[in-house]
Amino acid sequence: MTLDLVGPRRWFFLASAIIVLLSLVMLAVFGLRPGIEFTSGSTMLVQFNGGVDQTELRSLYAGLGHSEARVQSTGQNQYLIRTSELEVPPGSFTEVAPEAETDFQPVGPQPLEELGTLTIGAESATDEVLLRQPFQDDPCNFGAGAGTLPAGTEASVVATYTQCGEGDDLVYQVASGDALGLVRAADTRDFVPVEEPEAPAVDQGEKTLIENALRERFGEFEVLEFASVSAVVSEVAVRNAAIAVVIAGLFIMGYVAFAFATVPKPFRYATCAIVATVHDVVVVLGAFALFGQVFGMEINLMFVTALLTVIGFSVHDTIVTFDRIRENTRLQPNAPVGDNVNAALVQTLTRSLNTSTTLLLTVVAMILLGGVTIREFLLVIIVGVVAGVYSSVAIAAQMLVSWEEGDFDRWFRRGRRRSSEAGQVTS
Repeated sequence: MTLDLVGPRRWFFLASAIIVLLSLVMLAVFGLRPGIEFTSGSTMLVQFNGGVDQTELRSLYAGLGHSEARVQSTGQNQYLIRTSELEVPPGSFTEVAPEAETDFQPVGPQPLEELGTLTIGAESATDEVLLRQPFQDDPCNFGAGAGTLPAGTEASVVATYTQCGEGDDLVYQVASGDALGLVRAADTRDFVPVEEPEAPAVDQGEKTLIENALRERFGEFEVLEFASVSAVVSEVAVRNAAIAVVIAGLFIMGYVAFAFATVPKPFRYATCAIVATVHDVVVVLGAFALFGQVFGMEINLMFVTALLTVIGFSVHDTIVTFDRIRENTRLQPNAPVGDNVNAALVQTLTRSLNTSTTLLLTVVAMILLGGVTIREFLLVIIVGVVAGVYSSVAIAAQMLVSWEEGDFDRWFRRGRRRSSEAGQVTS
């Protein structure tokens, strides 16, 4: 007995209509919670060393003039905090690359940076110590003399050559008065390095003010992630996201029509694929409207990326089914359309379920083991894959049969006739 998946297609359409209607209702009632990429603002992911109460954290932000701050726990003593756009001076997050350092400092009368001080002569030494010049520009090999300094003289260290060895073999370049030359560590003592002055704290505007207040109230913490998006950038992101989805839909429609150009009425295949894809997108949007209301999830550019991935997966699943329908039609051109479509669905159902289950297991593992930064992406994939498998069986292929067999025209005429009869009864 062959599984009949085409016969109850009106029930598939009814279930799909209910799912889409519920998704639209959730979108209308709850709406989507846009992230900072779409609304502008600043987010900070903070990991505290000690325990922090979420209410106290929100109260601190309110005291700093950010009563709109949304605080969300993302782990043990870890919080994602979103505020309106913080006032951050331009260039605050630009790191200056350090200048390249060289091991050999040229010997000469030019000004040299002092690295520290030492005393000429080993312990209990009384004789003068000969300073040397480098041999053939190699500071580890001494050449001619460069002058002498009495033992006990304090000299400035202007270069250190660690490549010459360690301990007593270490070579310094020292300067005292007019004398400048090389000397081994064995002939010196009491080296005192110059203390590096602390770099002044970079003023990052409100971010610095908030961090100082957090540190004073809750102790040490680490900023794992910080992002700030202006209103101009968010407007561009919204526009580009919408354009990306529309362009993807147009290209998919054109590709399906081209790929199935050898079958009669290829435009119907393309239209059915697009309707199934729109169904999947609406279901994902409705699910995230609910997730935003219940779990506080926001949509961001990662969400858009996942949505485009779902569109591609959905169309791929539909094309596999359509390709089998085309093959069955070629082998049995006189068979009813419903029989060929049903056979194609039965033949591809196991493949679709196996592929989707494998993908879902991988995504679930990533949700359980991965971080919060890709959570929205993975949830979109889960909802979209489930919706895509359903739509390729219950929408795309079923619409193709109904279109070929005139179900839509028949249902439309029946509905008009019932409306007309109801109007006559009322009058």
